[in-house]
Amino acid sequence: MTIQTNARPALIDTLDNTATRRTTPVGDGDLIWRIWGSGEPLLLLHGGTGSWMHWMRNIEDLSRDYMLLVPDIPGSGESAAPELPTDVEKVAATLLAGVDAILGKERHFAVAAFSMGGLIAGYVAKLADERVTSLVLVGAVGTTARRGVMAPMRSWRRLPTDDAKREAHRINLGILMVRDPDAIGEDAVYMQHHNAERSRVRGKHINPTGDLSKTLPEFKGRLASIWGEHDATAGPYLYERREKLEQFKPGASFDVIPGAGHWVQYEAADAFNRLLRRRLNGG
Repeated sequence: MTIQTNARPALIDTLDNTATRRTTPVGDGDLIWRIWGSGEPLLLLHGGTGSWMHWMRNIEDLSRDYMLLVPDIPGSGESAAPELPTDVEKVAATLLAGVDAILGKERHFAVAAFSMGGLIAGYVAKLADERVTSLVLVGAVGTTARRGVMAPMRSWRRLPTDDAKREAHRINLGILMVRDPDAIGEDAVYMQHHNAERSRVRGKHINPTGDLSKTLPEFKGRLASIWGEHDATAGPYLYERREKLEQFKPGASFDVIPGAGHWVQYEAADAFNRLLRRRLNGG
């Protein structure tokens, strides 16, 4: 089945048009921020080869209670690439400088971060120190726990048409991101197609330069993690991540949403949004 995604899906279009856009410096260009809501600040960091659209099914709901600061991480989405060579701490410092420019250097804030963004978030929390009140890791990399064997991703760059590329992205979403193929909507395929085309800095450029054991033992705020039951990046070793996080910060919560894959905040958005609120509020 080929999914047609030539037009920007209505959800993505509406969210983008209702966001307040800000820019802060990165490399030779701009780091692009989208802001929704007006409550307590919540920084949302997307995963590798991603953009703000990793949070498309969460923004409308969460923005009712929080001021959402959602950047395209340097080298992803619309943000300019960082000066190379880079590493995870440099990326985190650039993001924190952006938060400081938007909120002020004294403002406290919470962070929820997906996949590679979770690794970066650990370093943001380390640099911001007590200003980060809560850190929620969502399918995060960087725990140093084992990974299972995953099916190879479909190559798409040399395919002859956009339709063929989008179909490859749909297949790759099913391999890596979403457990139920029927849950992969046109919005997800659009997102993956556009994110992959624009990505200049990927997880392989950042992941080897740090791990959460270097940041979380010093973290003073509330630490939580949320995972999909069938997270392809964790495989049969999902609960090793609970052991690792407990070692890093005793008492950290570890929640698993049944039936969902790696991109749990998309595939199980309602359950995820409720759970994230509870963890951010200390429940």
